[in-house]
Amino acid sequence: MLLHRLAYPTRLCDVEMQIGWERSRFSRITRATALFLYDRWKHLLRFDPHRLTRHKLADCAFAVQQKGCPLDVIASFIDGTLQDTARPSRNQRILYNGWKRIHCLKYQILITPDGIIIHVFGPIEGRRHDSTAYKESGLVDILDRHFWGPDGQRLFIYGDPAYADCHWTLPSVNSIAK
Repeated sequence: MLLHRLAYPTRLCDVEMQIGWERSRFSRITRATALFLYDRWKHLLRFDPHRLTRHKLADCAFAVQQKGCPLDVIASFIDGTLQDTARPSRNQRILYNGWKRIHCLKYQILITPDGIIIHVFGPIEGRRHDSTAYKESGLVDILDRHFWGPDGQRLFIYGDPAYADCHWTLPSVNSIAK
C-alpha cells in the first residue's frame, strides 16, 4: 500500500475508489508504515563508515579518475534536489523556492561513482540554499572523520557552484573560471 501511495501520480481520491477505503484510513495506514520503515532503517541514510572504508573511498576516487578526471581525490558527488509540494495555506514563504518558482522540500544527497547513495539530509525548507543544507547536515564532521584515503590523502566531493565555499568540495571548472 505504501508503494502504491508513493507512486506518481497517485492521489488519495484515486486510491479511495480503487481500494474502497476512505482517504483518512488509507492515509493513516501509509503514514504509520512509512514511519515504521524510517525508524527501523534511518541509520542507512547517514554515512556508513563500516561499509565506506578508506580503501573503498580510494577505489571510488580511482574510478572517477579512470573516467577522465585529471584528479585522483574525488570520491563522491553532492547535490541538492527539490520535491514539489502543494502550495500550503499558511507559511507559504517557508516552502517557496524563488529560483524554481515552486513550493517544495529540499534534500541533499551524496553519491558514489557506482550510483550508491551514501548520505541523505532532509527534508528542509525549499527556500534554503544548497550550501545552507550542507552546513546544517553535519556532513562536514563526517567528512573530517572519514573522508581520507588509506595513505592519509584527503579525499573530496564534487559539487556544483552552490558548494564553492565548502572546504570539502571541489567546485565545477565553470565556477572556478568565473
